[in-house]
Formats: sequence, structure tokens, C-alpha cells
Amino acid sequence: MKKVLATALMMLSGTASAGALEDLIVIAPLDYAVRGEGLHGEVLAAVAVLPKYSGSETSSATALPLINISYNDTLYFNVRRLGYWLPWTSEDEKVRFGLLAEQQRGFEASDGGLLRGISKRETATEAGFNIAWDSPIGYLDIAYLNDVSNVHDGSAVKMMFSTKLMERGKLFIKGSGGYERMSQRAVGYYYGVRLGEDTATRPLYEATDSTIHTYFALDARYRIDKRWSFNGRLSNNKLGQQIQRSPLVDKNNVTVVYLAVGWHF
Repeated sequence: MKKVLATALMMLSGTASAGALEDLIVIAPLDYAVRGEGLHGEVLAAVAVLPKYSGSETSSATALPLINISYNDTLYFNVRRLGYWLPWTSEDEKVRFGLLAEQQRGFEASDGGLLRGISKRETATEAGFNIAWDSPIGYLDIAYLNDVSNVHDGSAVKMMFSTKLMERGKLFIKGSGGYERMSQRAVGYYYGVRLGEDTATRPLYEATDSTIHTYFALDARYRIDKRWSFNGRLSNNKLGQQIQRSPLVDKNNVTVVYLAVGWHF
């Protein structure tokens, strides 16, 4: 079951480089319009400027698909999250409870100069539950995930809030922000420096606590017609202190920009 879940997430997430999708966090629908019967959603063909992994100083342009689909407003996939909404909800259907799975992307020695000589950090499959509130002022999502693939044996708590900033004619702009608390075990697995990986310029490093990332993002969409749109995104993710202290990191802020053409169905 774990292998099936990991394979499904990998296929739906596309072939983006390691670290890419964890910096393209899109949990709330871009235009709050994915609810409905049957299969519906959006597929974006994007060109993104992003780092090879979170903490890398070097960025490059990468083409990647971004998928946001839903079936009967129950089973959904949103960029990197596979989820299922449980039948329990509030009376006005604004508060929902769900099960979900995501992938924590890994990286390898060839992904950056600071990584030369390290062993590969594997991609982990994380699963858990979330609660979402579509409030009058915006969309709030809180999730708890735990590693179910026995890669890092850690956990994460994520909170995201997004709100509409402007809607004028065919133009829609959304702002979002949030944080992720990454457990000590997860930080240690991905950003620790182990015995045998240390060098004269890369000392041993072990995380001593969990860490919190914070981020903000701006999303814009211009509707060409019912089926097509132009999309853009600018996001900045400030890495937690336990990661900032790692010898594998040379940049504390991760900035991602993308432009995309979207097809809606």
C-alpha cells in the first residue's frame, strides 16, 4: 500500500527536480472553484525559476506540470497533496475534515556544490489528516503528517491561510502565508552531516530540535476564457533555524517564481 501511494504521488507530481514541489505549496484552490460533481479541475503548464533543493543558492528555470483536480468534491490532488474529504462536515459545509498524503522530496550529491560526497537523501511519503475552514475572510488549512515510508521517521505540522486580494473582471489575485514545523528527526535526516560525510569545510552536524519554516506567496490569474488562463506566482520560504545552521545550506530564503498557462475542465 505504501509503495502504491508513493508511486501515485510521484506520477501526479510530475518530474520536477528535488525540492521543487515543496517550495510550490498550493493547498487552497487558486480560484476557489474546484468544488462540484464528477471530475474537474485544472492543469497548468509552468516554467518555474527555483533552486535544486531548499537551501541551495543556485536556481534554474524548469518546466513542470501543476495539477489541481477533484472528483465529486471528495477525492482530490493539489500539486503535491493527495487527499480525501471525510463525510463529516459542519452544517454550512464550511469546515471539513480529511485524510491526506504528500511527498517530502529528497536530494543527492549532484544537486549542489555543498552536497558533494554526501549520501542520497531519499524522498519520503508522509500521511496524516487535516482540517480546513472556508471562512468569510479566507481559507485556513491545518495538517499533521507522519512519515509512513520509514525514510526519516519524523513528522510535520503545517498551517496555511489564503485570501482573495483582488478580483476585477478577468483578473484574480490571491495572497497566502503559513508555516511548517518540521520534526527533529526529519531535519536531521535531510540536513544533518553524518560521520564520513564531514570534510575540512563541512563539519559534522546534528539537529538538536524541530524547526519552523514560514512562507508567503502571491498568486495571479487572468482568465482568457472559460477553459484557459494565464497564471503567475511569487513565493518566499524562510527556512527554520535548525536548517539554516546546516553546512548543506548556503541560502536561508527560498524564492520561487513561475509563469503558467492553465487549462480548466
